[in-house]
Amino acid sequence: MHVDSKEVLAKLQSEPAPVTWAKLKKAFGVKKTGVTEADLRAALAGDGIFPWSKPKNSYWHVDPAAWLEAEILKLCGSKAQAKVTVKAAGKKETDDAVARLVAAKKIVPYPAVEGKKKVLVAALGGGHDAYWAYVRETIAEKLKKAGISEVGLEEKIWEVLPKLEPEKDVPVSTARVRRSLGLTDVDKKRFDEAALRLREQRKIYLSQHDHPLGLSAEDRDLLIDGKDGRYYVAIARREQ
Repeated sequence: MHVDSKEVLAKLQSEPAPVTWAKLKKAFGVKKTGVTEADLRAALAGDGIFPWSKPKNSYWHVDPAAWLEAEILKLCGSKAQAKVTVKAAGKKETDDAVARLVAAKKIVPYPAVEGKKKVLVAALGGGHDAYWAYVRETIAEKLKKAGISEVGLEEKIWEVLPKLEPEKDVPVSTARVRRSLGLTDVDKKRFDEAALRLREQRKIYLSQHDHPLGLSAEDRDLLIDGKDGRYYVAIARREQ
């Protein structure tokens, strides 16, 4: 019985990850419907179908090399990476993809905080912000190990709130506070953590969003992530 490569492609396009050979054999009824392994192998040679090494002996509708490069760019776009690791790919595949991206100038090597090694930053979308996110986190970690807590952002949030209030004690949107402090998307995690620390210190109130899952990912990123499923849309100072 013939297997149409378009049917196989449609099956792969409906899957969120590569599909193993064993699952494909089961899906197309090899040895039960008259389909042979040779029939299925022939269909898997069709246009738009790619073999994957992880999981072993699997297939998908996405080119693994292009997918890997896109994943590396996402990693290096949010924060500079001293070592790039992608779980779904082997070390050699990842290293080769990094080399291609560096050669194409899609990734730029920057000086590491320590030593002579370079850290990698995606030139598209990441740029200097991703590098400075790495520098800040590295220094903050060193200060933490030395018993020195990172301070500054909490104080800035506390001081700027009265200047942004439309009326006294009226909450200010989190997006507006971030913009007023000149923070980038890369700084979101630091901002969220600083605001949550201020709440723990009983210095501010956070207004919870009623239905954050109904927002787009882009709009939800403007809120403070409480790390417990709750998101917060506005900040107000507490009376001291």
